[in-house]
Amino acid sequence: MSLPIGEVARRSGLSPDALRFYEREGLLPPPERTGGGARRYDSAALDQLRVITALRAVGFSLDQVRTLLTAKSGTTTVRARIEAARAALDELDAALDEKERALAEARAQLRSWREELDSGEPWPDTPIG
Repeated sequence: MSLPIGEVARRSGLSPDALRFYEREGLLPPPERTGGGARRYDSAALDQLRVITALRAVGFSLDQVRTLLTAKSGTTTVRARIEAARAALDELDAALDEKERALAEARAQLRSWREELDSGEPWPDTPIG
């Protein structure tokens, strides 16, 4: 299968500019080119884009995505690649824990305000008339 950039963009939900960006950043291998220089992608590129998109959607940075993608094929030892992947996952877990804590605080504050409103008592900034 060989697809033009527009079709890969459509199937992946990304823009052609995003595909070119991921290629420049080394996250997506350079595709084959036609005689006229147009990019042609294979099914492996679509699979890689799905992984990139999923990792970015849950908060991985480009560097973390790169680390995880190269964990499967790189020049360092397997142990070093696995440790790098674990470190990236640990960072994401820590960030997620912090977001969950902040979300819990926000929900508690909103519940408190809702209870105050439901009590019928005027709020300090509510004009009394």
